[in-house]
Amino acid sequence: MALLQTVVGLTFLVVLGNVLGYFLKKVPVSLIQIGLGLLVAIFLDVEIKLDTEWFLLLFIAPLLYSDAWRFPKKELWELRGPIFGNAILLVFITTIVGGFLIYWMVPQLPLPVALAIAAILSPTDPVAVSAIASEAKLPPSIMHLVAGESLINDASGLVGFKFAVAAATAGTFSLWQATGEFFYVSIMGALVGALMGFLINGIGDWLSSHAINDVSLRVVIQLFTPFLVYITAEEINASGVIAVVVAAIILNIHTKHDVDYTGELHVVGINTWNVFGYLLNGYIFVILGIEFPLATHIGKVIPLPMAILYSVITWFIIFGIRVIWTYVTQWVRLKNHKHETASWRVAITSGLTGVRGAVTMAGVLSVPLVTDSGEPFPQRALMLFIAAITIILSLVAAIVLLPIVGGTKKTQVPPGTKKAKAKVAQHMSEPRARVYVLQSAVREIEARRRESNQIVIYEIIRRYQIEIRQLQLQFMKTDKLSPILDAEMALRQIGLEAERSAIQGLLVDERITPLVFASEGRRIDRSESELDDLVTHDRAKRTWRQIRRFLLSFGRMIRVWLSDTSSDALLTEYELARHEAAKEAIAAISKYISTDEAQDSHLDQTAAYNLIIMYRSRLERERHGGNGVQSEEDLKLELELVGLNAQRDAVQHLTEAHFISNTTSRNIRQNINFTEAGKLTNLEE
Repeated sequence: MALLQTVVGLTFLVVLGNVLGYFLKKVPVSLIQIGLGLLVAIFLDVEIKLDTEWFLLLFIAPLLYSDAWRFPKKELWELRGPIFGNAILLVFITTIVGGFLIYWMVPQLPLPVALAIAAILSPTDPVAVSAIASEAKLPPSIMHLVAGESLINDASGLVGFKFAVAAATAGTFSLWQATGEFFYVSIMGALVGALMGFLINGIGDWLSSHAINDVSLRVVIQLFTPFLVYITAEEINASGVIAVVVAAIILNIHTKHDVDYTGELHVVGINTWNVFGYLLNGYIFVILGIEFPLATHIGKVIPLPMAILYSVITWFIIFGIRVIWTYVTQWVRLKNHKHETASWRVAITSGLTGVRGAVTMAGVLSVPLVTDSGEPFPQRALMLFIAAITIILSLVAAIVLLPIVGGTKKTQVPPGTKKAKAKVAQHMSEPRARVYVLQSAVREIEARRRESNQIVIYEIIRRYQIEIRQLQLQFMKTDKLSPILDAEMALRQIGLEAERSAIQGLLVDERITPLVFASEGRRIDRSESELDDLVTHDRAKRTWRQIRRFLLSFGRMIRVWLSDTSSDALLTEYELARHEAAKEAIAAISKYISTDEAQDSHLDQTAAYNLIIMYRSRLERERHGGNGVQSEEDLKLELELVGLNAQRDAVQHLTEAHFISNTTSRNIRQNINFTEAGKLTNLEE
């Protein structure tokens, strides 16, 4: 029960951290999750007892497999020299040079422990860099380099780390013995990974040959694979992390050429790994925050300020080694180019992108509590403290300095200008392109409107219009958007006043009872209140209004139940009131938009059309007794697919005309495909 409660609590903190990340866009989610873990550890006295034997298996194996299974082959091949240099040579240099510098700086640390700290700080975390890079103008080559090297340096760094920890645990260290063991575990790990990869590929082919193409089964096999490979390699004292990476690469290459590897399996597999990695990464950083107070108990030998100073210097050592390495490799690569020289700015940018993250933390947390002799592991708390502070420093330094060194992103140039022609990718932003695509779908669906299908047409178009308006809010500037919103609010107010006038006429003619009149009047009042919510910035006031509207609606329902009037009679009166109110609102809006006042205002004709569609949709629902849409599922799906095909045609037009970049085109097409898959899946369900 305690384990289940721990998992639920950790999951809650992971989710909460990611929600807060949407509001604190410039702060990496990992840093927020560390803070949440620290808060619950301090104020709720939460403590998690870690079993270091399974920590690498539970966290590192699946995360490495996920990265290697989806690695970008094109970028990896194009940058193979720098990637393998950073992932192997830089890790080796960081471990040796950084380890001896840390050993010289912190006399309390044994040499193997200092080497272990340097080794585990060598792997980089591209996920954290990607989050920071969204606010900075980083060259794509640097991002690809970080992503590529992180795939391999996780394995190389962890192998070096395990050797150093083993030396510290055993209490002895032999360079020749360590070198021999290094080659053994690396080569045997690669062989085990290759054999397991081919074996699992064979199992997949056998399942396909027997027409066993259950997507859920194949994804479960994918999830099970990294644990099986890691355990198999570790059982023969080989490197589990290298085995996992090699197996994932072989599986990746095979799936790309497997005719039985369906698009459905690819999408489900990718999304499953996204969720799995999302949770595992979050768990690691939350646990780091929870463990951090324990790491501050570093004993009386080293005061806390001195430990912080050691941590800061450690980060400077790791950062400095990466900067110097990048500058030297640039100089070697460009020394024969007359017009290009090595740049310290690029070197510093590369150093800042060397953010440490999940792999570093998982490795440190896996350090055993005691040595082979039963003594406490030397300076384990200090080791955890230095690693944690270095992770935090690397994140903070990247947040603060990357936008300065790399430069902030430039604003997009409006289409049609000379600069825009020079930068085709900036002709049209993605939200603006999505609006154009959705409007194309609306036109295509509207062209198919007939008397027999207009209830479904209006329902689909109304949903499109809501999405279009939400996207417009993303790219329209405030000075242009505010007058349009004001004009739209005024138009909506005209419709509501027409509705109020209609139900008053029905009450005077005694076609509805005072109960229905009062109820519909409150509905109109709620609609007016909702309009106010759209423009108010007072969240507390808006929340109170929503609670008040709910309570009033609940009270109205109780009064209807207690009314002497029969339910059928009340239902008929409600239908009549809403029908007449919608008709009056359409007439009032149509009359207003033809006046000079409307023409002189900032009224968006699309907004007027959207509002009329909303009222017409209500009329159609009332006319069909509220059951028309549900009884037309086949027709609705057919029209939805018409709209999706129209969106694809619009994307193709924008791409061929060079109005959008290939990335924007790919993102919109992917969204269309996901929408289509979701609708077809719902139909099957």
